[in-house]
Amino acid sequence: MIADYVQGCSVEEILARLQKATLPVRVLAGGTDLLPRLRLDLAQRVEVVDISGASDLKGIVPASRGLRLGAATKLAAVVVAEELSGNAWQVLSEAASLVGSPQIRNLATLGGNICNASPAADTVPALLALDAQAELVSARGVRSVPLSEFFVGPGRTVLDEDEILASVLLPEPPPGAVAAYLKHSPRRAMDLAVVGVGVLLAQVEGRIAARIALGAVAPTPLRARQAEEMLRLAPRLNEETIAEAARLAALEARPISDVRASAEYRTAMIETLTRRALAHLAATLE
Repeated sequence: MIADYVQGCSVEEILARLQKATLPVRVLAGGTDLLPRLRLDLAQRVEVVDISGASDLKGIVPASRGLRLGAATKLAAVVVAEELSGNAWQVLSEAASLVGSPQIRNLATLGGNICNASPAADTVPALLALDAQAELVSARGVRSVPLSEFFVGPGRTVLDEDEILASVLLPEPPPGAVAAYLKHSPRRAMDLAVVGVGVLLAQVEGRIAARIALGAVAPTPLRARQAEEMLRLAPRLNEETIAEAARLAALEARPISDVRASAEYRTAMIETLTRRALAHLAATLE
């Protein structure tokens, strides 16, 4: 139950309110995930802090050796952002375009899609493939956490109670890098991913540089590190190498069976989607 509601128009105001709160705080940005949950949990009294009006949490701007995306930036803005076009960053726009519907994307925010900590979040595999960093802010200061270390379980992150996600930092991708996000779901729109695979591929100093990120196949989104290392050591990127990387990626996952798919089906789809993404990107690199 919402016992109190306040709006914060700046990061400073939001942090001050978090310090004064006497009830559990829920941060509201777009509300597409939070409000349905609050309706289901009427027993707990909470304070809602609305950050949607904080201009210093919005926008996409150049940063030192990369790009900074404000956590309150709408997913609809991410989809059409010119700053993300022309290189591997485009994969984030592609992933954001698969979230929900146009109505949802015009409410939902990038930070909300991350902090909801759903293993099936569409933007997260793309962000992991881009080696994103989460910038966390509290009255104690600022800390940067690799997004690969941000999630600790379904619905759980490393955020402390007095912290908010302020922005996401994207480092410059390797020269010539290409990236893709493939999602398997019953419908193209409105459905959560049964399996999501984000892949970045590049040639760096004669070696294959790959990042492979998996969604909806473990308690948290994850990087397929063994598959990445195998590709790094491979002498060439051919059909056999791609098939082996896809097989290793499937072995690194920890899928469950639920109403959307069995664990066995998810494992098979990881291998299929990883192989498809790698084959497509390898052809693009040639």
